[in-house]
Amino acid sequence: MTSVAMKINEELNGIELYFNSKPSKEVRDNLKANKFRWSSFKNCWYARQSENTFQIANSLTNNEEVTAAPIKEVKKHAKVKTLSLWDATRWKGIELTESQKEQDCKEIAKEIRTHIRKRFPQCKFSVTVPYSGRISFDIKSSPFEKGSTYLNAVLEYCSNLLNAYKHCYSAADPYTDYAGVYNFTGWAEIHWQYTQTEQTEDIKKEMEEFDSKLAEFEKAEEERKEKEYQEYVKEQERRNEEYKKQQEEEKKQVENIYNSIDVKELNENEKYFVTGAEFADLNKNNTLDQYKEEVEKGKYSLEDVKITKEVHFDNLEALDNFSNMLLKDFDFLANTGGSFTEDNRINSMTDFYNMDDYERKTVKWNLYGVAVYYNNKLQFVIDAQGYSYARYVGLTDNATIEKDITVEQVLSGEDQEELQHQASVLEDISTSVIDELDISGTWENENWKEYKEAVKNKLKQYEIKLTKDIIQQLEIDCLKVAMYKILQEVDSIQEQFADADIQQGEKLTLFYISDWGGIITNRITFDSVKNEKYAQYDKAIKLTFTPENKRKLHYKHFYSTLLVYKGWLSLPETVLHNIEERDGMRITSSKYHSCDNKQYDEILNYFEEQEIKPIINTYKPRF
Repeated sequence: MTSVAMKINEELNGIELYFNSKPSKEVRDNLKANKFRWSSFKNCWYARQSENTFQIANSLTNNEEVTAAPIKEVKKHAKVKTLSLWDATRWKGIELTESQKEQDCKEIAKEIRTHIRKRFPQCKFSVTVPYSGRISFDIKSSPFEKGSTYLNAVLEYCSNLLNAYKHCYSAADPYTDYAGVYNFTGWAEIHWQYTQTEQTEDIKKEMEEFDSKLAEFEKAEEERKEKEYQEYVKEQERRNEEYKKQQEEEKKQVENIYNSIDVKELNENEKYFVTGAEFADLNKNNTLDQYKEEVEKGKYSLEDVKITKEVHFDNLEALDNFSNMLLKDFDFLANTGGSFTEDNRINSMTDFYNMDDYERKTVKWNLYGVAVYYNNKLQFVIDAQGYSYARYVGLTDNATIEKDITVEQVLSGEDQEELQHQASVLEDISTSVIDELDISGTWENENWKEYKEAVKNKLKQYEIKLTKDIIQQLEIDCLKVAMYKILQEVDSIQEQFADADIQQGEKLTLFYISDWGGIITNRITFDSVKNEKYAQYDKAIKLTFTPENKRKLHYKHFYSTLLVYKGWLSLPETVLHNIEERDGMRITSSKYHSCDNKQYDEILNYFEEQEIKPIINTYKPRF
């Protein structure tokens, strides 16, 4: 049965009602309606003294004499045992659930705030979210001096706690400017207005305990590191002993190899080809078995190797030793290997470097190599590429041995003879120009421009059209380089406009590649041209003109490839496009990919057939 006791609180001029059990809803509603309120601290209903509140209280206590009620003792919360400063600063990590990792910044800040204030009640922290994606974590005050070991330990714990909540969605790429993407940014730090609070006796004791524990920890760390170092020294000594034994064993194996081989240098008549040798895509392996594994996976290419040296083993053990130390230097492999081609278009690598991608694909390369034999049976071939170890190894189980191989030439014999004749004439022209200008020591550098113009004039005089095919047949490499340079080098756009002598009002046709990669044909009436810098281009020109069917002047900056012809010309659509009629439909497709410079070649060739030459050509010279 519910009973009620009433107490008059004279100090606060109040009435307090104490129930031995929870009153009914009807009683509670009546109390609330008459201005009674519940105190969870004193476990009573209370109100100000008034005639009305006395009537309510008397009705609930059956008009009994007002007495001091047996007040329930308020239980005091047991004091929470806090960690010592040393224990509190020890970071042992925390495990976060996936839902915790996916929280927004405000929820993360709330968790960190609760955790850190409970762990370090002697410190004052500020953990806020100033804006989306950023957490600001500051230590505002503590009993510890700024820069002290104690405060730094607290700061380190805060940093570890904050970083534990950081989650990377996309890692940074060290090869680009792409930065990592995290759920938030921010770091723990000492607030710029940090203040040091008073150090109580308890705090001083904690600091003394911290110093003691730190000294013990550092001593233990020093002992641990010393122990690890001694273990490392022992391990290194063991490894050194093993390495020494391996070196001694390897030395014996190398001696066995040298004592078990017969090296035979082949003269030109004795050289032969091993065709279809299987060279693994993954090279520079130390053992023959590693090459076999790659080849068995189908990761290899077939190569033809011209054998210039043979190494014959008479001892199977020595062959096995050699097959397991392919990356070790042996003098019988020195200065062997390399690539070569019998393509009559190539007299030096300069010719190959000046070929376009399509031409390079037509060149067949072969290898020079060393053949390894055991009991006169071919085991494998080695292309050392000029080194002293087996840099590349080709398996020969499926290969064949041939005295010579047939090379299909792009140039016929007659064509090559004619080109060689023109190359000799080109050599004579170059020699005469150098003699006439007296620039034997400077024609490749200081007097290059004079040399180039003189050679071009001589070529016109002798009606020789300089081509890549002629240059390929030159034997003198420095002359070959110079001729390729003449063939490819053009004057700057500023120089060409200065030499073109274009008059105001003259009609011109411009061809250039747009930003979208296609050729633009622009028919204009010339007004003026001015040399000036444009963006990062120092040698640009500003061309002012009136476009076709326009009245007002326009201008455009040009700084790279441009073709300019006199007069208003038209370029047939078929020059750069394929046109097909199909099922009553007209289908037009570009012959070239976007920004392909071969489009300029098509334009130059088309107008050249009509004997029309450009007055400005910054793409390539035409002879």
